[in-house]
Amino acid sequence: MSSGHRTDESIIELFFERSEDAIQWTMDKYGALLRKLAWNILEDAEDVEECLSDTYLAIWNAIPPERPLYLKAYLCRIARNFALDRVKEKMRSKRGGGQAHLLLDELSETLASGANTVRDLETAEIGGVISGYLRCQPDQRRVIFVQRYFYASGLREIAEEHNMTEGAVKALLHRMRIELKGVFEREGYGDE
Repeated sequence: MSSGHRTDESIIELFFERSEDAIQWTMDKYGALLRKLAWNILEDAEDVEECLSDTYLAIWNAIPPERPLYLKAYLCRIARNFALDRVKEKMRSKRGGGQAHLLLDELSETLASGANTVRDLETAEIGGVISGYLRCQPDQRRVIFVQRYFYASGLREIAEEHNMTEGAVKALLHRMRIELKGVFEREGYGDE
């Protein structure tokens, strides 16, 4: 099957028809992206495969009745949440867990309380503040931030894609976290 012949809308229609082709088309069109996203967080092939299986099952069970407006973003959110859940599970059992803990450490300085970083990032209000901040950023800054903190891409990978040094990417992300912290403080999320 060639993913170029199916639109997201037609894939969603296959889900509504309960056609098993829906999963295959989804895998063909977005499987590599979902695998990379899960790998960036988990860094373990077995965990990635389980995450992808969980993702495809969740999508099958959710559509219908849900009809996502943006299938790619919907799939990435589900896969990312499964991957982060697996990291939390591994951290509880003290077996490690990819680089997700490093990303949360980087972002913890942005929010008032690092202890609740995962919970806070999942709230719609905090997400709205982050989205508002990112909408005001130039394209390259926005893309780099999303690559690092949503897709969990490595600094080297981001640097290569944007023809920058790793140090420049790291410095940019640091400046953006400081700016974002200022936005949070103005919105009333600062330490008190």
